[in-house]
Amino acid sequence: MPTESAEKDLEYVMEKYGGTVNGIICSMLRSHSEREDIFQEVFLLYYTKELHFDGEGARRSWLIRTALNLCRAANRTPWNLFRSGEEFDPYSVKYIESPSEDTGLWRAVCGLKEKYRLPLYLHYFEELSLAEVAEIMQISEAAVKMRLKRAREKLKTELTDRENAETEAAENEKREYIGHSPQA
Repeated sequence: MPTESAEKDLEYVMEKYGGTVNGIICSMLRSHSEREDIFQEVFLLYYTKELHFDGEGARRSWLIRTALNLCRAANRTPWNLFRSGEEFDPYSVKYIESPSEDTGLWRAVCGLKEKYRLPLYLHYFEELSLAEVAEIMQISEAAVKMRLKRAREKLKTELTDRENAETEAAENEKREYIGHSPQA
């Protein structure tokens, strides 16, 4: 039976790392109910296992790695494989830390392939070092740098294209309005 100190530790860890774990889960899973299940499972595993860490960095890495592994496992289930024609829907995900600032950036990040989305999220949103991202993703630092470079390029292209499309739509709307306005 877990002790009161274990419950306080869980509260502390959920308070400190809940946003990080949730952000990773949100960036990887389509279904809201799946996201909730994985979030609970990560912290249930933390609570039920007797884990010992050499510091906060190791604890954070374990939580992130566990969330990634559970998300990948969920994405490999027969149900998700059956729905494999479905693209990841970035519009179904809102970044929990800033719901009032739901800009196109978060949606563009969620629209990236996982191999670009994860290092970008971990490095820029969670402010992990390149070495920490490499360790969590189990790839080299050079690979992390390359993925970040490619992710930035893809984001720049996506956001520029969106901005151009929005500007063009506004100009067309303005031309239409001027063309239909009554003559004085």
